[in-house]
Amino acid sequence: MLQNYKYITHKNKQIEDILKSFFLLHPNNIDLSLGRIKKLLQKLDNPHKKIKNIIHIAGTNGKGSIATILYCLQKNEGKKVNIYRSPHLISFNERIHIQNRQISNKYLLDILEYVKVVNDNNPITFFEVITAATFYMFYENSADLNILEVGLGGRFDATNIIENNLASIISTIGIDHKEFLGSTIEAITNEKIGIIKSGSCVISSKQTTSAKKIIQKKSKAMKCKLYQYNESWIIKNNIFYNNDIQINLEKISLIGQHQYINVSCALMACIKLKELNIDFNGLNKIFPKIKWPGRLEKIRTNLLPKYNELECWVDVAHNKLGFMVLADWIKKSKMKKFYIIIALGIKKDYTSILKVIKKIKPKTLFILKGKSFSSHNPEKLKKIADQFKIHTIISKDTYAALDTIKREKNTSEKKNVIITGSIGLVGSFLSEI
Repeated sequence: MLQNYKYITHKNKQIEDILKSFFLLHPNNIDLSLGRIKKLLQKLDNPHKKIKNIIHIAGTNGKGSIATILYCLQKNEGKKVNIYRSPHLISFNERIHIQNRQISNKYLLDILEYVKVVNDNNPITFFEVITAATFYMFYENSADLNILEVGLGGRFDATNIIENNLASIISTIGIDHKEFLGSTIEAITNEKIGIIKSGSCVISSKQTTSAKKIIQKKSKAMKCKLYQYNESWIIKNNIFYNNDIQINLEKISLIGQHQYINVSCALMACIKLKELNIDFNGLNKIFPKIKWPGRLEKIRTNLLPKYNELECWVDVAHNKLGFMVLADWIKKSKMKKFYIIIALGIKKDYTSILKVIKKIKPKTLFILKGKSFSSHNPEKLKKIADQFKIHTIISKDTYAALDTIKREKNTSEKKNVIITGSIGLVGSFLSEI
């Protein structure tokens, strides 16, 4: 049984029950393959083979942002777009949007019930059965564009059952999910590039030298057109450059320099694929409207009236690469007095994350006890943090940590608080406020 089983919730009790029932089908011996979802999709009459104009996005960090940005750009052009992202932040329905709208409870329940009957209790992972259901929804609701975000890896990810796509977008690759993907950038990259399809377009974000070489080799072997960040296009002084095209990115609502790179990947897709062409003259009106909650998001003080003297941020950084991006933003923001409230998933490389935190020197690191997901033992995290000489306090929950920060003597410097470490923590906090 997966540890996440007890944490699945939904405001609709019927949907919650059926989602939980899918966890009961999880194979005892999980093997990385597409066999299980292939069998289920065959029973559903292979809906994934009837979907056209697919953009497939893999990578370690940024793939959800790229998917969301592309979705917003295409919607603004008046196109019908289906999108599948994971995991969700607050509501499961966030994962699936059909023809520009978040899926309704009624339609979601109808399809989940149907797919459950068709699967007939055969062993299958939660992500595989949800992905199969999503393909069926996409087939029933044809769109101008279908955007798929990889769940884990690429080569054996359930979304990679598709046979063709318009483009494979590879976001920045770092080390994460070592137990499934390997412990080196090279091994992980070889899994991610599994989504590249013969004769398609490949758009690659900022990468390490080794990852870049592997992507180049695979693209050449598959006879793909390859566009790489810092080669096919660049960003200089917040301006995107591709040949004679220049786009000012300063109006983007998403915070952090890394989001400029994510936006640029989406823009390259719009430039290079005729099916995605957009009017670039109106981008300054579109950029401020792009929303992607939980990504370096500042919490409005009216949502936390008890703590209105604190400046609170949430960020779903949950691996070393994510924390390096967060650390870079903190440095560029010139935060002198800041606190971090953290909880890390049980399989995360906490040592490498704490090493990043050590370098940015938070005033206090609060490690949480009570979370709505399976997390590392706070005592174990504190022991390592103490070795790194990070001032650390174990706190029962987010609000207890905020109370401690609030009680600290006032100074002339603003108190910044960053709540981070997992989508589960950020999602539960946002749902509470």
